[in-house]
Amino acid sequence: SLLYTIKFEFAKRPHMGFGGRFALPLTGYAAFIVVLILFGVCTKLDDDGVPNMASNTTRAVLPASAGHMMGSYGMMMDATAMCVMGFGFLYAFCRKYTWGGITLNFFICGLCFLWCQVATCIVTSIFEGKFIKSDINIASIISADLVTAAVLITFGVVYGFVSPCQIIIICLVEPVAMKLNEHIVIHYLHVVRS
Repeated sequence: SLLYTIKFEFAKRPHMGFGGRFALPLTGYAAFIVVLILFGVCTKLDDDGVPNMASNTTRAVLPASAGHMMGSYGMMMDATAMCVMGFGFLYAFCRKYTWGGITLNFFICGLCFLWCQVATCIVTSIFEGKFIKSDINIASIISADLVTAAVLITFGVVYGFVSPCQIIIICLVEPVAMKLNEHIVIHYLHVVRS
């Protein structure tokens, strides 16, 4: 009887967390502001991937080594479209959680993409013993898109069972764990391609 009463009282509270109806905006805004600040501190634009602009022309002059970059651009756009549209509009068919699912999907895409770049910097700095900014290039964007896709898969599994604040916690923990795993597999086990 006591267990039934506790379960019934818990079911009457729809917010499942701290702060009631303001928990998600407070947590979401705070997380996004912190991630944006860390993104500015922990990343730098890769100089090799930036086209050189001649001072007297308006056209970009691509270096001869940019051919490999242009082939990866399509993969980057495909991975980004998969995260934003593919996963996002899966929730359009959820009867109960349609708009919340699409909204949280867009939020997760923005937060996780930036946080993956910061997590790369954090993990690399931990293993190297000094602060090393992570480069932003096509390869790192594709890597961040794939980590974001993994977080969105986790979101699809737990959606409806956890609160949005807990989803934000998942967005902050899972990319760090994946980047840790990636660093160990590549640098210590020497597995480059499988």
